[in-house]
This record gives sequence, structure tokens and C-alpha cells, in this order.
Amino acid sequence: MTVGRLVAAACGAGLALAAAAPASAAPPEVRERIVFVVPGQYLGAAPYQPLVAGLNLQGYQATALDLPGFDMDADARAVGAAVDTALAAHPDAEVALVAHSIGGTSTRHYLKNLGGSDKVDTYVAFGTAQYGSPGACGQPVGAEVCPGTDFMTALNSGDDTPGDTAYYGIRSAREWADGRLDGGQCRMTPTPTAVDGGTDHALEPVNLHVWGQVSAALAGRCEGEFVDDRDAAFTAAQTLFPNGR
Repeated sequence: MTVGRLVAAACGAGLALAAAAPASAAPPEVRERIVFVVPGQYLGAAPYQPLVAGLNLQGYQATALDLPGFDMDADARAVGAAVDTALAAHPDAEVALVAHSIGGTSTRHYLKNLGGSDKVDTYVAFGTAQYGSPGACGQPVGAEVCPGTDFMTALNSGDDTPGDTAYYGIRSAREWADGRLDGGQCRMTPTPTAVDGGTDHALEPVNLHVWGQVSAALAGRCEGEFVDDRDAAFTAAQTLFPNGR
């Protein structure tokens, strides 16, 4: 499905995120809540605009960053620059990062290795292969996300969820990587399969159930299970192909 069709599908669903969100999902009014949505590889900001619009209607100040997902360190630094600019203008604001797919990897690099966990209150990753994606192996861009690279080994050494940031993981029922992290993480209940054929990952940005779980996470609700696995509790291979696929 093309990016244009993804956006059209989301727009056709309307702003259901705002309409469907329970009153308890509304952000607190005492502090500004700034949300940056970090895209998956090649997608850019366009497919995330309906999600952004729904979050803005809930009272968040949401923006989708236009990042390519080609270089994890470069994207992480771009996320950091956006956070620093926002906090310079709104020093008392709470900042949340909502990241899709490989965007969750660069964003977590920012949190763990570039000082982001001291500045970001909430991290929500959906469809992110947190311990690496075999699809990245040998590719011309994003190759550092291949399991076992120096980048992924360093990213997942020690505590995966440092600082006081709240970490949430969301995935589709047919997602091929479970998105788990060691340390404190809310693992949201897998979203129902949207379609057959393994395209759930690509459709996650416009999946209304994903939108609802994002909204819950931003409100501090764990619609699943909070876990606190010890460091090095599992391997990259153990995070792949849930449901025996």
C-alpha cells in the first residue's frame, strides 16, 4: 500500500482517536504535554498526520518529525534537537516520544546514549524490533539495526530502560518482533490483526486500536502487563517470530 493510500485510509477513518478516547485519557491541564511522533523507515511524516491530529484534539501538542530512518545516530540527534528546542520554549512541559518501527530504535538510542532519558517523560514504541531486525541485514540504509551489530549490542547492553522515563511497547498480533525490553516496560496487549497477509506492521500508523493504545500510554495507563526483566534476560532470537511464525 502506498503512503498516499495509508494517509487516505486514516483520514477516511476520521479523527476517531480523539472521539473514542475516554475522558481519563485527556492530558493533565497543569502542564503542557508535547508529543513527537518518530516515523518508520522511508515513511516520513505524512502517514502519521491523522494520529497527530487526533492527539492535538485531545489537548497534546503533537508533531510528526520528518526523518528518513536511514541512520540511527543522525535520527537520534534530530530527535534530541527537537526535544531541546521544545523544552527551551516550554521548560516545564512534559515530553513524550511516540515512535514507529525503526524510529523506535533511533529514539531509544537517544534516550539511552545521548542523554534523552533525563528529558523525556514517556516513550511509546509500536512495531519496533527492539533487539534488531533481520530485514536490516545487508541493506544500504539502517544496516546497524541488524541483530548482533555493534550498534545493537551496545544499545541492548545493561538496562534497556534507563532513567525515570516510562517505557511502553505496542505491537500487532501478527507482528514478527515482540518489542520487549529488559528493565521496566509496559507491554501492551497485542492489537487485533487488521488484515491477513502480514501487512499489519505497515498499517500500524493508521490502526485505530494502535491509536487507542498510544492514547492510553500517554495518559499513563498500561493496557497490558508491566514487567521488569533482569538485564540480559533474553536474546535477540527470542524476541522474533512470536506465535511460532
